[in-house]
Amino acid sequence: MKPTHSILSNSFRYVPAMATSVSDTWSRFGWRPTSQERRQRVVEEASRREVAVGIRLGDDAAARHFP
Repeated sequence: MKPTHSILSNSFRYVPAMATSVSDTWSRFGWRPTSQERRQRVVEEASRREVAVGIRLGDDAAARHFP
C-alpha cells in the first residue's frame, strides 16, 4: 500500500499525535462505538459459552461458576 502523500511532498501535513482523535479517525471508516449495554451483553455471552464448554469438558472452573 502506497501512502497518499509522500512525507517529502509539499502537500504533506504533519499532525502531532496529541492533536488527533482516534475515534474520529475510525468513524471516518464507518466504525461506530458500541454502547455499554452491548459490551456487557457480549461479555456475559462469552462467559456463558466459556462455562458451557467447561461443563462439557468436565472442567473444574465450570463447577466454581455453578456450585
